[in-house]
Amino acid sequence: MQQINKVIQCLIIALNSAFIGAMLIIALVIVPFWQTTQASDFLDWFSLYSPTIGKLMIPFGPGVLMLTVIVFFIDGTNKKLWGLTIGFLLANVLYFPIYFLPTNASFAEQTIAINDVSTELSTWLGFHWHRIFFALAALITSILAVVKIQPRIRTTQQAKGISVQ
Repeated sequence: MQQINKVIQCLIIALNSAFIGAMLIIALVIVPFWQTTQASDFLDWFSLYSPTIGKLMIPFGPGVLMLTVIVFFIDGTNKKLWGLTIGFLLANVLYFPIYFLPTNASFAEQTIAINDVSTELSTWLGFHWHRIFFALAALITSILAVVKIQPRIRTTQQAKGISVQ
């Protein structure tokens, strides 16, 4: 069971890193491209390519979250760090059904008003950066949990210089 736990922990870090990399490519390369195109051209592009991007991206967030929940329950150590990781990943994942699913549908189905596209893309990018930061926080806490770094808590006796054994 210990070996399976370690494999899952490594998968969490690897898959979340890949997810962050893909989100960074979207934020730094794809969105600027979208923003320089005419609104109607962007909507046509989004209608054509968003299903493919979705098939790639959508499994990452929930997949990493599910693996992290498994580790939380099978790993007896670092519960606080794994719990924080779950919280960060959950925050990341919840953006999708709450904001991105309906907004992406309005782009793909071209139901958004042409005059609203530019403003909505700016909002979209802002929320996308939120997701990146939540995923980065989850990556940091998962790495800390894997390498067994615990937050250091000093007792009152230790703070006063009294030896605690």
